[in-house]
Amino acid sequence: MTRRTVVDEEQLLAQLLRVERSIPEAVQEAEEILLTRDEILARANAYAQELIKSAEQQAAKIADEIRIVQQAEREAQQLRQQVKEETETLRQQNFTEIERIRRQAQQELEEMRQVTLAECQQIQAGADTYAERVLTDLERQMGELLRVIHNGRQHIRQHQAPPQAHPPQRR
Repeated sequence: MTRRTVVDEEQLLAQLLRVERSIPEAVQEAEEILLTRDEILARANAYAQELIKSAEQQAAKIADEIRIVQQAEREAQQLRQQVKEETETLRQQNFTEIERIRRQAQQELEEMRQVTLAECQQIQAGADTYAERVLTDLERQMGELLRVIHNGRQHIRQHQAPPQAHPPQRR
């Protein structure tokens, strides 16, 4: 036995011819598949690049928005702190001003009380002086009246007629 095999030559040639005819079609189909594959890969890569670019732009936009929000939050916090400090300063200033006005009002009230007391004392002294003058003048006038009365009575006694038994009737 040998390693040789008997093959039908016509059948082998027919098979080879069919293979030979099918090879160009298979090669052409393979080439078309390769072209299509390259085209699909190119389109997929382009689409992937567009998606990546779009995602990067979206991420940048979101990052910008986040930075803007964070900046706004920082500024709002600074404004809150500034308003709080200004409010506290104004409160202190108002308290100090109110306290100054209260002390000034108390001082003015005390000065007015002192002036009023002094005026009252002056009025009382003036009233006392006036009363003293009036009473002294009245005392003098009364003294003169008493003297006039006394003189009048003396004069009547000196010029008096002797008593009558019946006093005259008046009509």
